[in-house]
This record gives sequence, C-alpha cells and structure tokens, in this order.
Amino acid sequence: MKETKVNTSLFCVHCKEETAHTIVYLNKRMSSIECDCCGRRIDIKIDISQEIYDEVLERIISKPVRMTEEYRDHLKEFLLSLPKRIVSKPYRVYREAKEIKGYFKKYSVRKKE
Repeated sequence: MKETKVNTSLFCVHCKEETAHTIVYLNKRMSSIECDCCGRRIDIKIDISQEIYDEVLERIISKPVRMTEEYRDHLKEFLLSLPKRIVSKPYRVYREAKEIKGYFKKYSVRKKE
C-alpha cells in the first residue's frame, strides 16, 4: 500500500477562490482533498479490503516474471542475495502486515464518520 500526498491549486467553493489543496491518494485511488486555507475536506470512500486484495493479487501474479527478469539480468547478484532475502522475508511480511493494519484503522474510522 502506498499513500501519496500531492499539493496543487484548486478552486475552493468555501473560500470562493483558487487556493492550495492537498490531495491524498491510496495506491492509485484518490482518498481525500483538503483545502489548505479553510481546512474543508472531502473524503472519498475507498474499499480498503478490495485495495489490499488487488495489490496482493497483482504482486503474486507478477512475482515469477520479476524474479525471472532479475536472475536473467544479474545472476550472480541474484544468487548471492537469495539467502539474505529468504531469512528476512518473515520480518518484511510482518512489517507490511503492521502497515496494512494501520491503513485499516485509518480508513475504517473515516468510513464511520
């Protein structure tokens, strides 16, 4: 999951002029727009479960292709890094699960409001 913030200039209906806004994206989907002047915010509902499912499915499907490209391009580096990657994988999965749990908390709270 990747949360990205973009600053841009948009017309604010509350301020009645063009002001700075912050747009937040979750992966490729827009999740909120906030006026930096008046603080007015528009939240866009995102099905967080579907986002996670789509991302994990894409990563699973593309993994064989990515690994094949990696070992074809740099076989020596691939073979040397493999033991370290295998050992560190449980920690990386744990860290990612913790991050996803944080997104569930953040976006389920917004859903209830």
